[in-house]
Amino acid sequence: MNTLPIAGIDVGKEFSEMVILSPANKVYARMKIFHDSFEKVDKAISLLKKAEKDFANRPIIAMEATGHYHKILFRALTQGGFEVVIINPIQTDCIKNLGIRKVKSDKVDAKKIAILCRFQEFKTNSIPNETIDCLKNLCRQYYKMVDQLTVYKNKLISVVDQVMLNFTDVFKDISSKTALALLEKYPTPVNLLEADENEIISLISKNSRKSVKWATEKYNLLMQKAKEFKPLSISNQANVALIHININMIRVLENSIADIKNTILELIDDDKKQDIPILALTLELLCSIPGIGLITAATILAEVGDFSAFQKPQKLVAYFGIDPSVNQSGKFEGNQNKMAKRGSRFLRRVIYTSALSNIRKKRNGELCNSVLYEYYQNKCISKPRMVALGAIMHKLVKIIFAVLRDKKPFEIRNPEEHAQRLKAQSIAA
Repeated sequence: MNTLPIAGIDVGKEFSEMVILSPANKVYARMKIFHDSFEKVDKAISLLKKAEKDFANRPIIAMEATGHYHKILFRALTQGGFEVVIINPIQTDCIKNLGIRKVKSDKVDAKKIAILCRFQEFKTNSIPNETIDCLKNLCRQYYKMVDQLTVYKNKLISVVDQVMLNFTDVFKDISSKTALALLEKYPTPVNLLEADENEIISLISKNSRKSVKWATEKYNLLMQKAKEFKPLSISNQANVALIHININMIRVLENSIADIKNTILELIDDDKKQDIPILALTLELLCSIPGIGLITAATILAEVGDFSAFQKPQKLVAYFGIDPSVNQSGKFEGNQNKMAKRGSRFLRRVIYTSALSNIRKKRNGELCNSVLYEYYQNKCISKPRMVALGAIMHKLVKIIFAVLRDKKPFEIRNPEEHAQRLKAQSIAA
């Protein structure tokens, strides 16, 4: 049990409530910390220093991770020389029934956070590397925008289905540059049928960057489909307006996603100019693994941060949140346990897509990763496909751990080759 003075902070948007507990677990002081100026935050630092003087020990500060709201206070307190513990909301939620009475207030929550830190061992957090922190914010925003882009593409499809259902018979990808240009200028079958033939062919050829012959064939098919669907089309003002709105949103999001990618590349270029380009070197190692591209590698690096904190691959697997949950009581032991999913959802997302890439074949029939593909196929004999895919995700995390531990690019080896290398290394040692 921790015997130091502890400050629990319940973080809010504009202000936070702080409670300082003595080593005897008595309330030493309370304070409301406003975040709008350094002078107000400095008063809290002064109170903490007074507690340090009174108890002859520097207080440990505990606060809950609350989106971005805790970041300003965390940085100020850390720079003030205090150790700060950032607690996962899942952990703080476990103490909501600490008392019998149903009481919910900032002061009570701050005290509960301090008590939790008193009896539970937590690792103190340090100010993250600025470049890594920037990379983390950019990668998270990238995936949020990608998800929003998917939403607006689906909305566009739902409206186009009403206006011209068979449009996808001509252009399968409704969000392609050519399809968007056509829908923007000629949103209804009537608009298409009344338009000048040469204008439409020119528009198709210019946006698709293909020949006039190909564009003419597409035009003829498009006119045929427009005539067929014209009597069924719901071409009211609302649907026409929604087509334009969704197209505008798709373009804005695509441009924003491109800006994020460019900013990530700028961060990497700036890092390469440093004496020791740690960011660039780590990304290069991660990109050597099949199925991991630049954005995926950047996400893994940003979310995991300091890889040296993970002594074993199982710990990294748990951080990804793909370790199996445990369900055991007495003589009962559950055998249908699902993934714990207690780690970063962004890490699970990228490791899932990377696992899918490793078990597929390229267009030329070549395997992306012959070893993992064979492992997956063997697993599928006795396990459901999603369980087998989970095993691939485990393998990939262990590969990531090994690559970053050894600081060597990935090499595809079958189990026999790997065993021989390990044997040779043990003999040499």
